Amino acid sequence: MKYVNPTNDLAFKKVLGNNDNIHILAGFIRDFFFIDPDGLTVENPYSIKSYRELLKDEESFRWRLTVPDIAAVMSFADYRSELQIRKERYFDERSIYYPLDKFVSRYRILPGKDSGYARLRPAYSMTILGFNHFTADEDALRIFRLHDPVRNKSFPKQLINLGYFELPKPAVETENQRQWQNYFLQKPLSGDAPDYIHDALQIIDRANMDEEELHVLTQIEYYRTAYDNQLSFAKDEGKAEGKVEGEAAERRSIAITMLKMGLSKEQVSQATKLDIDEILKIEDAMQRA
Repeated sequence: MKYVNPTNDLAFKKVLGNNDNIHILAGFIRDFFFIDPDGLTVENPYSIKSYRELLKDEESFRWRLTVPDIAAVMSFADYRSELQIRKERYFDERSIYYPLDKFVSRYRILPGKDSGYARLRPAYSMTILGFNHFTADEDALRIFRLHDPVRNKSFPKQLINLGYFELPKPAVETENQRQWQNYFLQKPLSGDAPDYIHDALQIIDRANMDEEELHVLTQIEYYRTAYDNQLSFAKDEGKAEGKVEGEAAERRSIAITMLKMGLSKEQVSQATKLDIDEILKIEDAMQRA
C-alpha cells in the first residue's frame, strides 16, 4: 500500500506528536474542541530513537505501556491525545487518569507567590477509539465535562474536557471531523479536506518514511498481531490449568521488564493485571538477584 496505517503507534505519533508539523495537531484540536490552541507545543515529541530503544525488548511492544501517546501544552491549557484501537480492561479509568494527573500536578505553593490553585489550568484530552465503547447510538464524538444532570447545570469553568471519537460510528458533527475519520479509517479524503489533513496523509506516505521507520512500523504491526493472537488464545484456552499457568508466567516476565524500565508498581499492576502484592514480590526478588 502507498500509505502506512495511520493507527500504527509510530505513524500516529509522527503525525500528531511532532513540533515540526505542529499545524496538524492544531487543526485536530480546533476541529474537535473548537478552541484556538495558541502557543501549542508538544511536550513528548516524536523521536525514532525512543522506538529504537523499545524495539530492543519485544515485550515493550507487545504490551501497550500505560503512558499517553501525545502530551502538549497551550498557552492556557494542557492537552493529551491517545489512540486506543482495541478495548482493554480499565480503559475508562486510564483515559481520565492522565489528563487529571496533569491537572493536579501543576499545584504547588511557591514562597511569595499566589495560591497553588492559581497554577491549575484546564485539561483537554481526545482519545481516538477503534471500537464502539459508549451507548449503541451512532454519534461518533463524545466530550464530557463537569455537569449536574439532575438540575441540568454545568460547572462554571470548563476545567476538565474529556473527548472520545469512535471511528466505527457514522454520525459526525462537522465535515472536518468526517475527513479525520476517513483519514484514520484509510478511506479517501475529499478534495475540500483541510490542507493539514492532506499534509498528515503525505507524512504517512511510505515514500516519505526512511528505512528505519519502515522497519519499526513493521515490527509494531507484528507485535500487535502477536499480542492480539495471544489474547484470543488465552480467551479460548484459559480454562486449562497449564495454559493459565503459562499466561501467569508471561505476565510476571513482562512485569520484570516494565519495572526495569522505571514504571511504577501501580502502572505495572494495571498493565499486567497482577495485584500489587505480586508486584512487590517480583520487585523484592529483583533486588535480591
